[in-house]
Amino acid sequence: MAPVAIARRPGLRRWAVSLAATAMSAYALDAGATATGVCLVASGLLSGLGHRWTVVFLVISYAAWALGLRAGARANGALLAATGTSTNALSKAAYDLTRRRTTGLRAARLAAAAGYVGMELVKEVPYYGGAFGAALISDSITSTNALVFLGGANLGAAAYEYGLARLTGLVLRRRRALPPGPRQVRTVRARGG
Repeated sequence: MAPVAIARRPGLRRWAVSLAATAMSAYALDAGATATGVCLVASGLLSGLGHRWTVVFLVISYAAWALGLRAGARANGALLAATGTSTNALSKAAYDLTRRRTTGLRAARLAAAAGYVGMELVKEVPYYGGAFGAALISDSITSTNALVFLGGANLGAAAYEYGLARLTGLVLRRRRALPPGPRQVRTVRARGG
């Protein structure tokens, strides 16, 4: 579709922005999380831990990731409510569908959060496949290394989610502080105010 046609259809433009943001966000998150996991294993920092303590580390890393996801999902909900765009296409789809079928913003935000978290959970599968697949086919990578990698990846993902949430909040605050643009002025005048 031509750029002019996209510019005239705000819904299509919001979807184009959301799809691009989803792709960029997924790449940045996966690259950062993977690098964090690999660096943690390569550093040998946790190599002296026994299997039990490595599992404890993994559980703690999942708690950190959950807190990061919570911040990310909240920021994404605020972004959807303010702009109609998202950094997660599944979340946007759930939000848009719920907004069409219900009148409440709460239901749409819950649907968006479920879509956001659901997509992130699905993206966990390759990490497990890669970590334990490498442990199976290599003598130099142990199951403990795989757990340390997963824990490191979780910490990297938590940091990314928290950082993205902070950045989203900053963008939304700056957006609110800006004077209304020409489209907003026309909209206000068209409504009689």
